[in-house]
Amino acid sequence: MTARQWRKSCSLEAIASLENLFLAAGKARRGKTRRPDVEDWWSHRAHYLGRLRQTLLAGDWQPGGYHMFEIHDPKRRIIAAAPFEDRVVHHALCNRMAPVLERRFIARSFSCQIGKGTTAARDCCRQLTNRHVFVLKCDVRKFFPNIDHAILLGKLSRWIACPGALGLVTKILNSHRTGGEIAAPLFPGDDWIEAAAHPRGLPIGNLTSQIWGNFYLDDLDHWVTETQRHGEYLRYTDDFLLFGDDRNRLWELHEGIVGQLAGLRLKLAEPKSRLLATREGVPFCGFRFLPELAPRILGHTKRRFERRRYALFARRDLTRLGASVFGWYQFSREANAEGLRKAYVRWPLATRLKRRQRRNPRGQQGGVPTQRSSRAAPAKNPTWTPSNSPQQTPWLD
Repeated sequence: MTARQWRKSCSLEAIASLENLFLAAGKARRGKTRRPDVEDWWSHRAHYLGRLRQTLLAGDWQPGGYHMFEIHDPKRRIIAAAPFEDRVVHHALCNRMAPVLERRFIARSFSCQIGKGTTAARDCCRQLTNRHVFVLKCDVRKFFPNIDHAILLGKLSRWIACPGALGLVTKILNSHRTGGEIAAPLFPGDDWIEAAAHPRGLPIGNLTSQIWGNFYLDDLDHWVTETQRHGEYLRYTDDFLLFGDDRNRLWELHEGIVGQLAGLRLKLAEPKSRLLATREGVPFCGFRFLPELAPRILGHTKRRFERRRYALFARRDLTRLGASVFGWYQFSREANAEGLRKAYVRWPLATRLKRRQRRNPRGQQGGVPTQRSSRAAPAKNPTWTPSNSPQQTPWLD
């Protein structure tokens, strides 16, 4: 297909087709089969999808309200959960929009793509770490809350030709705006009142936000790899790495990246954006990569998992606990973590033993209870044995 044919493929008629809506509903339902509202909607899906199709084609569809909640994994984030029917619309839009936008992505742009998840990003980072001496690690400050709506819509309009599809995108964008709790980035010549009132922000939790966030930095990818001809580069959402053997060249690229992000009304998170020697370790996607060595798991990643498993065990949520432990095992297989996995084998038995040992520090030796010194025989009675002791220990019965 030509570029014009790709742009025309993302049309409102294609998005609202019954085949696409049924596919989107199945994707939106995945992992939510235990929710009563989702199952009630699914049992009457033919009726709801027919009504949704008519609403979309007439241009009368409006997004519902978000359910807002906070998570701390590992830092504080505000999640906006859309209603189930809105999620169906998001999936239907992404089914037609993602193939059009992903044609623009470079090979080392990861996140929210089939075959380009965290595992592929870590493999690429490991290969580049083995080849180079220095790495420029960059992270965008408050990336999703600071994405400018006007800039994003202008970039999308170059690849989506259908006015109806662009109208649907505009409605989803206008359904969420970052408030005053997160300060807007200021640039030379800006008025802080106008900058704060400018529409910005994508809700963390929408499927569309992940694809649009990846597409928002696509011009930066092409600037680094094509204009600057620096191919030793990879990006996972807003976290990107530039490898090289000349530190002066990397600092020049750093200044250029600051200018490119200013055109998108974004700034780097300076404490996190720094130049490192690869022998110090490259932190990326939960691991620390070292040249010619297996990666190691970051300390805060281990502590986050331990807090989660203790909380789930305290609530006796064994189903989620088993899924969490299995996910951790699959995650840790990529790192030098054999000893850490062995340490978790006896958990939660080890937790109960440690708690009992704290109450009775002398009561256990090598996992086998022993008798206390207070129950020992008096020194003046040399004929004392456990069988004739007046306080016989229960484990010797």
